[in-house]
Amino acid sequence: MTLRWKARCLALLVLLLAAAIPHARSTADPGDDELAQLLQAKSDDTAAVRQFKESGKNPYNRDPDAVAAGFKLARAYACTHCHGGDLSGLIGPNLTSGNWRHLRNGTDKGMFQTLYFGTSAGMAAWGKIGALTEDDILKVIAFVRSKYRGKSITWE
Repeated sequence: MTLRWKARCLALLVLLLAAAIPHARSTADPGDDELAQLLQAKSDDTAAVRQFKESGKNPYNRDPDAVAAGFKLARAYACTHCHGGDLSGLIGPNLTSGNWRHLRNGTDKGMFQTLYFGTSAGMAAWGKIGALTEDDILKVIAFVRSKYRGKSITWE
């Protein structure tokens, strides 16, 4: 078997497991109240999470240590199994071109929403199920942004 075929098989297995875990996938977008509640500052938020919640901008973007940590998390939680090691897409869509399946992913706040709540298209709700912390999600976003090769964007 080729490495690409193995990656696709593993990605399919991850999707099947996510489907078997209650609440692992989101079947709909969160309501405005649920999203607003998530973005309220909490006393135990890290400084980066607090800054993100205030500004909507990921303070970890372009931070080499955060990008490296985000890469490790992306590998550990199967992001790279579905989206490919270079994030150019396998079962999951390409995350490097800016042709977002969910337009909200063009902003850090929108990508945070996608990673936290998941999507009805098979993306697991990594934050909602407690697999990734809010700080972890920001690091994964920093990794994704580091691989972006589309038109020039200043992340909001």
